[in-house]
Amino acid sequence: MNNLRKVLVGMMVMFGPMPAVLWAQAVEHVMHQVKLRCEGEFRSAARFQRTADTQPSNPVRKMSSEICLHEGMEITVARTEYMPETKMDLKGFVKQSAAALGRRAGVTSAMQSTAGVKVSSMPAERLSFSARLNGKPVTVESLYFLKDQTLWTVQIVFETDEEHRRKAESILSGVRYQAVP
Repeated sequence: MNNLRKVLVGMMVMFGPMPAVLWAQAVEHVMHQVKLRCEGEFRSAARFQRTADTQPSNPVRKMSSEICLHEGMEITVARTEYMPETKMDLKGFVKQSAAALGRRAGVTSAMQSTAGVKVSSMPAERLSFSARLNGKPVTVESLYFLKDQTLWTVQIVFETDEEHRRKAESILSGVRYQAVP
């Protein structure tokens, strides 16, 4: 181990710091009952808890999300609990998400596709969205699945290139639901 450390330190002296991609290693993360493997660390992003003064038209009971920014990729895992009377329609949620992406300021040339998939034997939907955002090619790969009144979303946003596309595919294909004991 000491010899390896000396070689690495010597390389850093000769060539400067090594790119992060050489050091990064995918690790397993579990957030909001979603298990996935990716590089980087997640941090809390958004929280919402229904209170007495919440708009009656808002069907969300509780929402939480974690985000990871790593090497040009933004990976978000969100868990949204809806009120008991809310109609749960997976395809409807995906359609609304795709429409919202297309309405964002600066988005042009939007294209999308959806496909039915499975997450831990549960029905799920995969949304692939690509567009130009302020002139740059951007891709959003998302996975949605429901259990009772809860919607999970795993979304990966990146500037379009083959390396990012490959990493996003690897992450999403490995997503698993982990029930709370």
